[in-house]
Amino acid sequence: MQVEKLVKEKTQSVTSQKEKLTSIDYLKALGPAAIVAAGIIGPGSVTTASVTGATYGYQALWIVVLSCVFAYFYQEPAIRITLHKKVSIMEGVRNHIGKPASIFLFITVLVGAIAFQAGNFTGAAMALNYFLPNISLTMWALSMSVVALAIAWIGVYKILENINMALIALMILAFVLTAFSSGPNIGNLVTEGFSFQIPGGDYWLVIALLATTMPPNIVLGLSAFMKKKYTTTQNLSVSKEMKLSLFDLRVNMVGTGLITIAIIICAGTVIYGQGIEITSAADMAAQLTPLLGRYAGILFALGLWAAGFSSGLYQISLACMLMNQSLGKEENFKATRSRIVMLLTSLIPIGIIMLFDAVPVSLIVTAQALNGLALPVVATFIIILCNKKSFLGEAVNSTKQNIIYGFILLVVSVLALRVFLSLFGLI
Repeated sequence: MQVEKLVKEKTQSVTSQKEKLTSIDYLKALGPAAIVAAGIIGPGSVTTASVTGATYGYQALWIVVLSCVFAYFYQEPAIRITLHKKVSIMEGVRNHIGKPASIFLFITVLVGAIAFQAGNFTGAAMALNYFLPNISLTMWALSMSVVALAIAWIGVYKILENINMALIALMILAFVLTAFSSGPNIGNLVTEGFSFQIPGGDYWLVIALLATTMPPNIVLGLSAFMKKKYTTTQNLSVSKEMKLSLFDLRVNMVGTGLITIAIIICAGTVIYGQGIEITSAADMAAQLTPLLGRYAGILFALGLWAAGFSSGLYQISLACMLMNQSLGKEENFKATRSRIVMLLTSLIPIGIIMLFDAVPVSLIVTAQALNGLALPVVATFIIILCNKKSFLGEAVNSTKQNIIYGFILLVVSVLALRVFLSLFGLI
């Protein structure tokens, strides 16, 4: 009996050591949310933030902070569902709501990906054109599309994770340094940035900023990439995986907020009140050069390139994963069906660029706002899943979680309704 007790204690001690999380564990946990953050910060986000800062100064900073808080709670259920049930949200929708619903979600994501890819590759092309203007935007966009396609084609998750973490780090460095060099007035940042008023009464801008931080597909993407990462994890309990994943999400939401805030600060400090019109994110980089020096323009252009390329890579990789999950097929990047979707999301946007020659800034900002119309649909599916005890068991939403998520659903629904009505001139 004594021997059995000693063996049991030793086993528990070994298990406890394996379960104890170290700083290395937390660093290794970074990945899925970084990929999603790289997808969030695209040329549309950079453009929206640039136009916001140039038009309203620092007045929208509180909206960015609020958007990041909303985005965190919007994505938290993805972690709970994926780690507790070892399935993605898309698979949960297919199995517990219905295959038609999962196919509808996939089609929505695919159409959105193709539409936004034109902006992603155009943004990356504009950034590279800043360095080598003799090469046309179309050629730059095509080359970026091919490189992103080649990375996704290989189908190795770790490569995708490492590339996107490097690109996020580059964006933070580039945009934060540029904002710091612009010399903002700290007092004005606080008093103007957190006055909690709608800048110019522009509710369209509010939903654009919300949508650029909370695209409908980020929660689906986080779940899909988390499943990919944690299917190979051994010797960790669900509670430990939850801690690591929430850390990953928090770090990357802070990074997302820093990038967006830095862009608004830069535009608000340098351009606001100068009568300078911003027509693109690349134009923002060009405007910085005579005012802050060429290095500022170079830094901003590097950040813009990272934003465009990382978002393009994210959309290509995610679309084929969601297609397989929505149909109940094996998640094989090398399957013909997966590669067809990769080709659609990488080459059709190039056709759009060649047809229209450019993607106007007004189209990008409008697309970001319209993207917010899909938010209530996705959020509704998630709240249904999170309250199915037959699916999640003891991990179902608590009353507190339902209140928080219900409030998010209410806010995005009200904003979406306002935009819908404004599209038809009803308000």
